[in-house]
Amino acid sequence: MKNRLSYVIIPILIFVFFSIFTNKDVHAEVNRETLEQEVSQEQISAEMDDIMIMQNAVAEILGDYEKIQKYGTVHIDRNNGFTIIIAFKYEDNSTDAIKKTLSERLNEKVRFIVSDITYDELTQIKDNIFGNREILEAKGIQISSAGVDEKANKVNVIINKVDNMTIASQLFTDNFAKSTKLLTDNFESAEKFVNVVFDPEAKNYNEFSRRENHSILGGGIGIQSSGSCSTAFTATKGGVKFLATAGHCLEGDGSVVRQWSSNVGTDHLSYYKSRGFDIGLINVTTSGRKISNFIFAKAVTNYDAKYTNSGSFLMNQYVCKSGITTGYTCGQVQETSTSYTDSDSGVITKDVVKIYATGNTKDYSQPGDSGSTTWAGEVLLGVHSGGGDSSTLSWGFAAKTSKVAEHFGSDFTIYKSSNPL
Repeated sequence: MKNRLSYVIIPILIFVFFSIFTNKDVHAEVNRETLEQEVSQEQISAEMDDIMIMQNAVAEILGDYEKIQKYGTVHIDRNNGFTIIIAFKYEDNSTDAIKKTLSERLNEKVRFIVSDITYDELTQIKDNIFGNREILEAKGIQISSAGVDEKANKVNVIINKVDNMTIASQLFTDNFAKSTKLLTDNFESAEKFVNVVFDPEAKNYNEFSRRENHSILGGGIGIQSSGSCSTAFTATKGGVKFLATAGHCLEGDGSVVRQWSSNVGTDHLSYYKSRGFDIGLINVTTSGRKISNFIFAKAVTNYDAKYTNSGSFLMNQYVCKSGITTGYTCGQVQETSTSYTDSDSGVITKDVVKIYATGNTKDYSQPGDSGSTTWAGEVLLGVHSGGGDSSTLSWGFAAKTSKVAEHFGSDFTIYKSSNPL
């Protein structure tokens, strides 16, 4: 068994230096036994079926599944198998309908509890904290990432560099007080919603680096633009066919994109640098190339998986990704909204999901995997954005496909048919 990663977690008021000088280490809430288990596709698919029953029922009642985020939080409890936990801070007729409907459809697989914070409020704290990073970094506090943990109802803030302990402590405290003032009357109560982790080894990175020309386009195959990346899904808008990858793989400058060694289209759109949204679009202009819902998962020569639906990530669920470098790897969702800084370029990626590798996977991802499909069962969930690692953990980030309409328009349609177009 791998050695447990030694994180130093501190209460906000006493900051990192107190824990270091007192040599009082507290481990982060990472269930290593769960991460080390191999997870079968059958289990992932079965769980995803129940998750989609839940998400579709909520969407029927609220009009959109993610509107539940203003009421509370949602996560998966794995202490006794598989249970979807929905925690409501606010309740009304809609939440009553959700409880009634899901109790009937999922029975013991769903449980409802009371929460003292919502996902939207946690996201606001996360964004405010990350928005203060330049002030903190100027004084020697380097924030690696900040992400929402819906199971713990906290924002995890990972710091990998602290220069001047005394100055940094006061600055950190002052800025965190400002960041949480919208939700709390005083700084002390903010500690309830923020978990600070000092990990000097933590490093995040964007990733550039199956290499063959495919007449039918899908997820998990390679493209070449400014660097080598992977593909996630296909889509249409106004009769135009698109191939999606990570936004940081593109510039939106109309330049030629190849797949793999022959032209496939043009670099159409990327909001990565302007908005931090890490999904980009390639306009498929080359005749003879068709789009599909297929995914190149474990096979050697052709597609062996597909997505027939799309959904939203859930805390603690198992997901998999497939890219041109590491191929097929799986992990468990650990944070449902994370902002992170690329260690090399300094560019900020916003509102991605953080996924810890499961099983015996040494690296969840490597350069070249950027843009690859992230999915569970036959449900498309995200686009692989980047990765990171520490001494004993490997993780990946995925941009949410549930946000594509928000950025690309309501008429932007993910192609979900097994009949190539």
